This record gives sequence, C-alpha cells and structure tokens, in this order.
Amino acid sequence: MKRLSFLFAIILMASMPFFTSCGKDPATDVKPTINFIGGTGYTLQDVTLKAGETLKVGISAFSNASSKAKLKSFKIVRTFNNVPFTALDSTLNSTDAFNITIESFAYPTAGVERWAFTITDKDGEFSEISFNVTTTSGGQITSYTQKILGSYDNATIGSSFASSDGTVYSLANAKTNAAKIDWMYYYGATNLATLASPNDATVAEIFTSATNGPATWSVRNDTKFDKVTLPTGLTWDNITTDAEIVILASGVSKTKVTALTVGQIVAFKTVTGKQGLIKVEAITGTGAGSITYSVKVQQ
Repeated sequence: MKRLSFLFAIILMASMPFFTSCGKDPATDVKPTINFIGGTGYTLQDVTLKAGETLKVGISAFSNASSKAKLKSFKIVRTFNNVPFTALDSTLNSTDAFNITIESFAYPTAGVERWAFTITDKDGEFSEISFNVTTTSGGQITSYTQKILGSYDNATIGSSFASSDGTVYSLANAKTNAAKIDWMYYYGATNLATLASPNDATVAEIFTSATNGPATWSVRNDTKFDKVTLPTGLTWDNITTDAEIVILASGVSKTKVTALTVGQIVAFKTVTGKQGLIKVEAITGTGAGSITYSVKVQQ
C-alpha cells in the first residue's frame, strides 16, 4: 500500500561527487558553498503555488578549497506556521562536492512555508540558502456519497461509473457512454473485490457480452489507480480541496486495484487528468454482489 505525506514525499536524484570548488581566501571565508541550480521547472526563489502542487529544487554544494574540510551533511528543514520539520538529514560520506535534485509538494493548506537547505563540513562550518513557498487554497472538488456498483452477475445494479457526474451505468448504457466511464466493478475468484479501468485486460474477460461488453466499446478509458493511506491527522471528512488528493494520486500507475476491503482508500487519475479518491464503505456478496463507496474528485 502506498503511504504518502507532504512532509515525507521527497524524491532525491543524482546525488554524487563529480567536481571540485574554486579556492577561497581562508582569512575571510572557510565555509562550504551551496547554490540553487536553475533551469526549466526548477524553483530557486520565493514562489507562489497551489496547495499540494509539485515543485522541483536543484542544489549544488562544494567543500572549501582553502580549508580542505570535506562535506559532512546536507539538511532540508521546512517551517510552516513557525513549526520546523526536518524533511531530510543526510550524511555525505566526506564528499568534496555533490548535486542533488529534490521533487516534493507545496504545503497542503494555505500559508507561507520556508524551505532551508544547509550544507555542513567536517570542521562544523556551514552555509545555508532558502526560499519561501506561499501556498494558496487547493482547488475545488466534487463529492459523491453512497454510490453502489454491482458485480458482473448483478441483474439490478450497473457495474460502470463516471466520476465526471457520479452516474452509475448498466452495461448497455455504459457502451453508449463509453467515453465517460472511468471504472467498472467486479468480484473475481482471484482478484476478489476489484475496481478496474475499462482498458484493463480482465474487464473484457469478465464482462463478455457479445453485444455490450467492453470489447465492443468505441472507447475504453485507461484510468490509473493505487491503494493509499491518508497522512496522519487527515480524515476523509477533512478533505475539502484537492490539495491532499494531488499528493496522494500523483504516482498512481495501476489499471486495477484488487482485494479491496471496507475502509480502504483508493487514489485515481482519469484519462482527462482529473484526480480523486475513493473510500470503500461496503462490499456484499460475490459475482452477484455489490460495492458501496464515496468519491472526492477534482472539478
């Protein structure tokens, strides 16, 4: 199960020594050097982002040629509402220089967060650079509650769902509205309770109607999913904007989620780019059974 939090969701890339620094006057400066790396898509100064929006930071650091003190550690501290959090504290194993790329998210609520990056050498000398990220309120979402889908042998409840308007479709109506269908439900012998995109291979194997089965649809949307866990302190009812949704759904990659259980949270992303969350509330029966869930999705 995928566990994400805005504080811990940091991806580090290409951290390794490969060149040395220019000399400095030891009488005036023996500190190591740290700089932001610029370029398209990189943040290197104060910026305003939507809550939960992604950002990328590049850092280059060098030991001081005069002092010859090797680099010892690199630290990232994020401070929101005067509360600091150490997002990274890494030992550099006595490297002379290194580059690092950080990919993360803006704070999920509105406010100002200070990002500070500190390089320290073996002599205890350090240098720091920083910027402020001002976050604006997250985007609006639409919520659907108590939505019920039937499995493949359920004769009364449709198996297909459109997150754009919350409609549940029978197989025949789903074929007519194929471009709107984001997922289907079935209870399989191996996969058990499953939500799958119309494009997933198992869907055509389960719904085999020669007239209305997904294999006959003009469009089979390739929705992506993943099981996720809400960050500590965040409840389903507290999700009122897309800020946390964007963070949780950023890496979804599966065409189906299987063996679902009551209380489980599933993140999804539609082919139109809309991201959302599903909360499983009830599962009844098997092939003729049903699943009940709620949805929160970007508008």
